[in-house]
Order: sequence, then structure tokens, then C-alpha cells
Amino acid sequence: MTRSLTALCIALSFLMLAGCKGDPATPEYWESGIQQSRRAEDRIRMVEAMRSSGKMDERFLPMLHGQLGTERKPEVRAALARALGDLKHASSVEPLTKALDPAAGDMPAQLANKAIVATLGAIGDRRAIPALVPLLRAKDNYTRIEAVQVLGDMKAKEAVEPLITLATDDTVEPFLNKKAIEALGDIGDGRAAPALVRMLTKERKGKSFYVESSFALYQLGAPAADALLQALEGQDADLLKWARSNGVNPASYAMKAATVLGDLREKRAVATLLKQLAFTNTDPQIQALVRMQAADALARMRAQEAVKPLAGLVSETDATVRDSYVSALVRLGGRDALPALEKAAGTGDWYARELAVKGIAMLGDARELPLLQKLAAAEPARTAADCKQAEDEGCDDAAALGKQRADQIAGQSKLLEAAQACGGNAGCWVQRMEKAEPRMLERAALEVGRSGAAEHAGALASRLGERDTEARLALVLAVGWLVEGSQDVAKKLREASLPTMRKQLADEQGNTRFVSVNEDLRRLVTTLDRP
Repeated sequence: MTRSLTALCIALSFLMLAGCKGDPATPEYWESGIQQSRRAEDRIRMVEAMRSSGKMDERFLPMLHGQLGTERKPEVRAALARALGDLKHASSVEPLTKALDPAAGDMPAQLANKAIVATLGAIGDRRAIPALVPLLRAKDNYTRIEAVQVLGDMKAKEAVEPLITLATDDTVEPFLNKKAIEALGDIGDGRAAPALVRMLTKERKGKSFYVESSFALYQLGAPAADALLQALEGQDADLLKWARSNGVNPASYAMKAATVLGDLREKRAVATLLKQLAFTNTDPQIQALVRMQAADALARMRAQEAVKPLAGLVSETDATVRDSYVSALVRLGGRDALPALEKAAGTGDWYARELAVKGIAMLGDARELPLLQKLAAAEPARTAADCKQAEDEGCDDAAALGKQRADQIAGQSKLLEAAQACGGNAGCWVQRMEKAEPRMLERAALEVGRSGAAEHAGALASRLGERDTEARLALVLAVGWLVEGSQDVAKKLREASLPTMRKQLADEQGNTRFVSVNEDLRRLVTTLDRP
């Protein structure tokens, strides 16, 4: 016997024992049962049985409103609110808001408030907003979090100022700050931009607010770009003063503002970002991070002016840093960086050399096949030299390791051969995507995205579930580039692909493997959601 059927049978048995008669399909039947139940738990059982009966419809609304208005026990009010949430009728807004208890001090009353707010959210009627905004100052976090969520879902501009206060309040739990930031992003009001820019670098109790703030700024769009440009260029005097008083390194904004501006494809930032590729700092790590974030932002914007300075940076021998520059050049496309990548492929340790080889394979064509063969032939000697300097993994048999690495280099030739066969033909690259291994899929996606061939956006979107994160990121970027150039593409993907993308994000929530790349997927979903 199912739980709902069991509850219904218990309630009906209780009614028969109480001598109640009538038709269970009528509100009067259940009203009589509720009123005859002296104990709160019995009234709750009656309400839950009514919900499970399948009989509830709009005829029940006046009865439920009346019961909600006269019920003294908060646990029962919560049950009645849930019942009204099943019906989701606009006429329930007034009785629900009257049933709120802003001064609730005990747990049952607070949970009743939470249930009422949730039902108001389910109804979605904006007339509830004036009653919900004061709950942002409620004593309990249950009600506050629910109110934050509902006001965000309603895009309640009336709540922006109190939400800004809550988002930046150092006296509340960080989780509540985060929820307020998310709500501000959902509302999308430009007044929140300065506070959200500050929260990019804020940390409390070991918690960072960067992920929530950067996404909220992305949701704001143009107003956020205006604020971020000032932060990037160091022209926001109030922000600089706040940063100093909070011990925030101003270079943090050069990094984090650059990232969001890259996400927004804000071309006004290009000149400043180009300057940041030459950023200097006494701390080598800060210097590298600012340059790396500038490189990433410029690549997302497909700023071709960045190719020459980036090519000058790939001589960097630190593999992590070189990876940023090579990845940026790969996304920008073209052959101009190939000479610098050829030189870099002979310098640094194996991991740095391998990145340069990847760059050659992702940007070149058959003309680079002799170069690839030359690099493969030279690799065993380079590996042997590496092993003399440092005992890396596998160095117990340096000859075997050198051959393995040489084979890896030679294996990149298939990418060059595909480039020779396809050239700038996007349709050819789409065909190469079928059953492609990750690196071929990555190059094919970027080639199609850069081509502007909007008719292939659906083919790219159909592969967004790719498990390899580098290939998935290339697909997300490529779809985004095609969407930027065509409202028709955005409309078609909104209809055909958006539900699948949302389901993928929900299914993969909490999966650490995809947490970073799925931030880019979230932004693509937000872009498609925009009218």
C-alpha cells in the first residue's frame, strides 16, 4: 500500500469513527474532518490525506483560505500552505501573506513561514513581494533563504537594495551571502554591479564568493561590464579604497575582472587586456596569473590583436603558464604563431614541450608534418637529457620513455592531415567530429566555431555531453561564438538544445570533474535564455 493511500485510509477511518458523513470530493467533507480534529497532528493528517486524495481543485480554495486564517498552530498552517501550493492560485496570495509571522521566534513558526513563502514562490504572483521583502531580515535562516530564493525567481527589483545589504553582510552565514548574490544575478538589476564586483575577491570563514559573484555579473550583462571595466583599469576609486581596507591586492581585479569581461565578450576591454599581457609584479605568481587571465579573456573574445604578443610569451618554460598562452592561441586560430610554437617545442621540460607540440597540431596543416617528424626524432635525446637532470617518472628506462614520447608527437600528425583535407570547410570538420577522439573533436569544434557557419551550431550542441573537458570547453566556446553572430541560431538552439543542456547541468551538479567547464556551459544556457 502506498504511503499516500495509507494516509488517506487512516484519515477516512478517523472520519468514520467521528461520525462524519458526506462526499470526499467536496471541500465540506474535509473541512468537517479538519474542524473535528482536536489535536494538531490529526489536523495535519487530514490535510495531507486531502492532498493525497486527488480530489482537490479550485472549489477547495475558500475553505483552505478560511482554515489558514483561523488556524493557531503553525505546524497546521504549514500543512495548509503546502495544500495551497498544490493549487497555485492567485487568490491565495492575500491569505498567505496575512498568515506570515515576521516575528516568529520558535522553530514551528519559522518552518510555517518557510512553507508559506515557498507556496508564494510557487504561485509566482508579484503582489506577494511587499510581504516577502521584510523577511530578508527575519530571525531565522530558514525563512530568509526561502525569501531570497523566491524574490530572485520573481526578479523582484524592489528587493535589490536589501539583497545587496544581505550579500555583503559580514555578520550572517556565508551561505546566506551566497544565496543573496545568486538572487541579485537572477534579478539582473545594474544597481548590484558595484557590490558584486567587490564580492569577486571577498573571502570569509574560508569561503570564496567568486563563483557566485562572477556568474551574477555575467547575468547582469552590460551594467556589469561598465563596472568591471573601471575595476580592470584601476579607475574605481571607491573600489580601490575598499580593497585597501579589506587587505585585497588590487591585482586581484586585474585577474578576476578580466575573466568576467572575457565571458561577456566585452570588446571595450581589449586594449587594457593587451597591456596586461605585459603586466609586471614583484611576485612572479601574481604576474603570471594576471597575464594568464588576460590571455584567456582575449581568446574568448577572439581578439586577433592578441596573437603577436601571445606568440612572444609561449617561450615561457613553466608548463602551467605556457598552457594558458598556447590554449589562447589555439582558440584564436591562424598560422601566425607557428614559428614561435616551433621554437618553444624545443625548450623546457617534456610537459612544456608537449604543449607547444599540441599548439602546432591544433593550428597547422600538412606543411607542418616535416616539423612534427623532426620533433619526434629529436625527442628521445631530449628525454634522455631530462632524465639526467631529474629523476622523472619513467626515467628508470629513459630510452623507452623517449620512444613513448616520440610516438605521442608523431600521433599528432592526424590533426595536421585533417586540416589539410578540410581547410576552412566547416562541413568537412563536422564530419570529422563523428567518432572523433578528444583532440580531433577539440580542433574540429574550434574550426567550426571560428568559421561562422551557423548551420552547424546544432551539430556542435549535440556533442556538449563530451566527457573530455578540453573538448567540451571547445564545443561550448564554439557554440557561443556562433550564437553571438546569429539570433536565428540562438532561437533554434533555445528550442532544440536548451532542455538537454539544463538536464546535463542538473545531472552533473556536484561532479568535480566537470565543475569548471560546466560554469562555461551555465553561461551558454544563460545566453540562450536571453530574449
